[in-house]
Amino acid sequence: MKASCIIRARMAKRWYKNPYKLTFLGLAVAGVAGASYLFSGGSGAAGRISNAAQSNIYAADEPLSTLPATLIPGLILLTPDQMVRTPLVDGFQWPVGTAAMGMMYDAQPFGAMNNKRGGHHTGQDLNGIGGENTDEGEPVFAAARGLVIYSGTPHEGWGNIVVLAHRLPGSNKIIQTLYAHLNERDVRPGQLVGRGQKIGSIGTANGHYLAHLHFEAIESLSQEAGMPGYHPTGTMNRINPAELITSHPAPAMADPYEQVRRLMIREAANAAPASTTTTPSKPGTIQLNPSQFLK
Repeated sequence: MKASCIIRARMAKRWYKNPYKLTFLGLAVAGVAGASYLFSGGSGAAGRISNAAQSNIYAADEPLSTLPATLIPGLILLTPDQMVRTPLVDGFQWPVGTAAMGMMYDAQPFGAMNNKRGGHHTGQDLNGIGGENTDEGEPVFAAARGLVIYSGTPHEGWGNIVVLAHRLPGSNKIIQTLYAHLNERDVRPGQLVGRGQKIGSIGTANGHYLAHLHFEAIESLSQEAGMPGYHPTGTMNRINPAELITSHPAPAMADPYEQVRRLMIREAANAAPASTTTTPSKPGTIQLNPSQFLK
């Protein structure tokens, strides 16, 4: 026993005096410490790696350097299912007043500089021609056929918000429209709406503003519901709503989708109880799913 201890002590002493072995030991210790730091939580490298991975969702929209330091929660990043379900539009109309925005005016145009708020306006503030709160409670309509991807209140300063997704004809590009400061919301996420369908009413964001509709158009697959309405470096991934409506005008007729949806609802209300058996369709006919019109 004593002899083995003496042998181990002499071997350790010789190993300690060997400079190459000391260098190897130092590298090994440094490697273990680095790995521990890398995979530790908190403010270490793991936190930075995690943040970098999460921030990639913004890469297609805007460089991180131009994003606000603080984002209000409510990121809407379209899922594959939502992208598939986003309907093709037949054109855009104004969401308040008449389809041509009769009886309304643009109180603060897109891109206008507001020194008091510290940035460029990312949408349009649509007001009734009576001014003040004369338009409070007036209906807000879907600017185009779309899929509801958000319906909620992300921040008290924004009040109620509805966001719709639309697919443009030809380019297959997806555009989002945002309707803010609503008194009420009449739609829910996942619902398909027709152009001109009522989705809410003009509000004041719980008294934060005089009644108006803040209307945005977003060229993006993601949108932060309730992102600050002004940005010092510009309008980010927003596009001019007026130019969108001008470049893709809605036909004079009402949206056929909305007409069919109303017809299906009326027929369903007067229909007899559904039978448990189904009647096979004739060859060459297209089966409609009534549930998509009843949502």
